Amino acid sequence: MTLDEALTHFRSPYELCKKIKASQANFPRWKKQDFIPVAQQLKINMVTGANMPIDIDKESMKKRLTEK
Repeated sequence: MTLDEALTHFRSPYELCKKIKASQANFPRWKKQDFIPVAQQLKINMVTGANMPIDIDKESMKKRLTEK
């Protein structure tokens, strides 16, 4: 899942990190890497109840996005 996909369910990066019990320092790192680690993607899905895509790595995320 991309950061934009994750943020559609939260008002801010702060709220996203708070809800999944992650350090706020992680968000800038995810943004810089342009990727949310799988463990956090799973937590986001559990917290939101959404069925958002889980991308195993950055390459699979890029592939999924280009296939749209």
